[in-house]
Amino acid sequence: MSMELVLRYGKILALFALLWVGVWFFNNFGCSRVEGPEMSPTIPADKSVTIDPKTQTAEQLNRDDFVLFTYDSGKGPRKVAARVVGLPGDKVKIVKGEVFVNNEKQGLADKKSAEDYAEVVVPRNSVYVLCDNRASTRTIDSRSIGPVGTWAILGKVR
Repeated sequence: MSMELVLRYGKILALFALLWVGVWFFNNFGCSRVEGPEMSPTIPADKSVTIDPKTQTAEQLNRDDFVLFTYDSGKGPRKVAARVVGLPGDKVKIVKGEVFVNNEKQGLADKKSAEDYAEVVVPRNSVYVLCDNRASTRTIDSRSIGPVGTWAILGKVR
């Protein structure tokens, strides 16, 4: 083989490797797929979303932010999107489908459910999350799993 041919194949190989690393990085650190119907119709199931992986602490989050977190249901980890309702120290309760944070009624009523949930004080390094599609039987949020630790948060959905 001539040196010119080796250089040509080397450039092609280097370009391919650079593209592969870029796609891998984007898929692991900037884009992720929501796997369940929890946020439908706001975020449809199996939709790819862009996340900010640097936003993982409770101090960096605000109420009404969307986060993507991992949850292991026993069948392997799932990526779940949800809305942040309570921050560390907040008292969250649900009365007849109405959400109260620190005894103030929020605009997140679930018209399809009249269920009550006991008041929960959100612990340090955790957030209380609720999904928009709370009528679904497959919904995973803080009503069923409790406050989500910041270690499980993959990032804030952009």
